[in-house]
Amino acid sequence: MTVNQNLKAKWLLTVTLVFMVVLSAVGTVSAAEFPKGETIPANETIDDDVFISGDNVVIDGTVNGIVFAGGETVTLNGTVNGDAFLFGETIIVSNSAVINGNLVIGGANSTMNGSVSGSVFGGSIAMVFEKDAAVGRNFYFGGFSLTTDEGSIVGKDLLSGTYQSILSGAIVRDLKVGAEAVELNGSIGGNAVIEVSGSSAQDIEETMAGMQFNPYLNQYVSVIVEPGLRVSDNASVAGKLTYTSSINQTSTLEKITSGPVAHKTPVPEDVGSMRLNYSANEVRPFNRNSRSFVWQTAAMSAARNFIKLMALGALALWLLGKPFAKVVDAAYEEPLKAMGWGFVVIAVGFLSTLVLPLVFIMAGVIIGFISLGSLLYVWFGLVGLAYLLISALFIFTVFTLSKLIAAFMLGKWVMKAIFKETEEKIWLDLLIGVFLFIIIRAIPFIGWVAALAATMIGTGAFWLAVTTKKK
Repeated sequence: MTVNQNLKAKWLLTVTLVFMVVLSAVGTVSAAEFPKGETIPANETIDDDVFISGDNVVIDGTVNGIVFAGGETVTLNGTVNGDAFLFGETIIVSNSAVINGNLVIGGANSTMNGSVSGSVFGGSIAMVFEKDAAVGRNFYFGGFSLTTDEGSIVGKDLLSGTYQSILSGAIVRDLKVGAEAVELNGSIGGNAVIEVSGSSAQDIEETMAGMQFNPYLNQYVSVIVEPGLRVSDNASVAGKLTYTSSINQTSTLEKITSGPVAHKTPVPEDVGSMRLNYSANEVRPFNRNSRSFVWQTAAMSAARNFIKLMALGALALWLLGKPFAKVVDAAYEEPLKAMGWGFVVIAVGFLSTLVLPLVFIMAGVIIGFISLGSLLYVWFGLVGLAYLLISALFIFTVFTLSKLIAAFMLGKWVMKAIFKETEEKIWLDLLIGVFLFIIIRAIPFIGWVAALAATMIGTGAFWLAVTTKKK
């Protein structure tokens, strides 16, 4: 499987997460509970939808409704009679947790050991299905590493796109996995489709060297396995096994497969093969799948933007909490003023990108002439690098950070103006704001206007935060 195909698989899996949020949120705006603090105790029952956030969120009680939980660490030990949406750096669903609905997980490190009657939609750097984990329906996952321990059960199908998938649990029906590395140790009750990389030995060595010394990755993934397909004697496939690999392993796979085994070799993507080979006189009927393609593209774009803004917001809250809050407050207190200043800053900034390069080059020529060339390395090296970094920071602020600021401001306004929350919950503000912004952004024309307004408000908020003196 090529890298592009792996990425497409991951994004397609993540799109479902966004749509689940959209569909579920429609019925939860009119009434909801916002518990004070970060904990729902074991003796508490809430007969409504719940929004809860904090640094360390713990749900021990019972919720008869939908749960939206966000925080640095989110732990679910209780019962949810509805769907659960859990977002954070670390997500823990313990063996006492019972979810009578669907589970949506988005985080860096996720552990699932409870019971889910519906389906699970997961997006994480690393996710582990421990021995007591049980899913009534399907399991969809996109991320770096997926591990299912012996004893875990997926009631129907498992579909995943990862770098590595270590599968030791039971899958009642079918398996479809695309990864660089797959280890199959458990049982599959139906058919299996496995696609692994066709990387060369040199590519594998370079890839492993880069990942083994990645401190961020090693923080969440304890073991990184080499690319390829490996099966143990305990593995079993009751139906047909179709695998794509540069290595023919049919003889080995036939030992653990009751049905036929089909081998495919990875085929490099050929751009030329994607062209339409219609002759000049040939008329083809309209392709009805084009509309589906447009919707899939829009959904993938929405999913990418949602994940990008949530990840960026989490980093901002973690690393730059106070400066970030100051910028958001500037936008919240004076949004129209921020929009006006944003227009001015953007106009001046892009006008400067046309003028400053010419000035920079002319100044370099003059400096080189005066210094007989001795200062050219300093000017075009250090000063030029600084200029490029400032330009890149400006573009990043205008096109990305500005939207995050506006989305956070929107979430803060919704919580205070609509839900009358007196206690600020920054993680919940971030989640709701980004979620609503992505929905509005997807609406034709209105979304374009909203994005333009968000860009100006967010950029202007930076200017107000820097120039406004403390009273």
